[in-house]
Amino acid sequence: MWLVDRVAFEVSYLRDLEAVESWNKNMMYGSLIQAGIEGYIKTRQPRGAAKFIQTEFEKQAAKYDDLDEISWWAGLAQHQVTTWISLYGAELDLFHVDKSECQHKIQITLPSGRSLLLNGFIDGEGDSVIMENKCRGEWSEDDIAREIDRNLQINMYQLLYKATYGYLPERIWYQHIRRPCGFGYRGPRQKSKETREEFRLRLAEAIDTDRDYHFFRYWVRPDEERFERFMHGCLYPMLEAFLDWYTYMTHPNRKDEINRYHWATPYGLYNPFMEGTQERFRNFRLTGSTLGLRPKVSYR
Repeated sequence: MWLVDRVAFEVSYLRDLEAVESWNKNMMYGSLIQAGIEGYIKTRQPRGAAKFIQTEFEKQAAKYDDLDEISWWAGLAQHQVTTWISLYGAELDLFHVDKSECQHKIQITLPSGRSLLLNGFIDGEGDSVIMENKCRGEWSEDDIAREIDRNLQINMYQLLYKATYGYLPERIWYQHIRRPCGFGYRGPRQKSKETREEFRLRLAEAIDTDRDYHFFRYWVRPDEERFERFMHGCLYPMLEAFLDWYTYMTHPNRKDEINRYHWATPYGLYNPFMEGTQERFRNFRLTGSTLGLRPKVSYR
């Protein structure tokens, strides 16, 4: 949030306020899915997954005034997690993934000598294996592979794990689960004379029969050199800048200080990182290669 919108971060974390918003499947369905996976990891029982989804449903229903919609999506999450269990349940035992949503609090020292406490939760952990789950409307398998070394969540998980255990995990289970009914969704659409319950059952059948479309797992093999490249090229500079910003925002005489750190993100920006499109100079960013680039040509 701080990288994208510093005003939103200020309101949320310094002023401790939240927006009054409607329930949004794009944000909240993933929480239902993750709750079911967490429940199965911890109990190894489908009814454990169902219980965790029910608990998450109750939390969302208490917060948002949209009971019917939340209930419908919670029911679909039950079906989708059940299919996920049939696909991957045995491999949880193979890799001894028996921890989920464990909290990690780590102290790190930045190149400047300043230190800060980072707090995070890892979706799943096993014997030198960590799991990250993403519930998304769309993804590109090629882009996942090319961007993995610069993926913020993947590298944050590696940092939390290494700080806790002293070494990187041997592998990362990077799980993608497709959220139905998005703009580009190629699965069923509701028919005009179909009830919502009939449509949900038809969706559940499509999820179960077309598993390759609805589930994708990418194995990441962590590497110390690539991890350190991310730390020094991305995370350390960002955290240094964040501490500068935080120091300014909490300064007792901030109004007397020159503001070099805090701004409202303007409208009208094009941000390919947020919109899921390919950015300029992509190959240089990912590999450092200047292939396909040339000295600037002036047309004036």
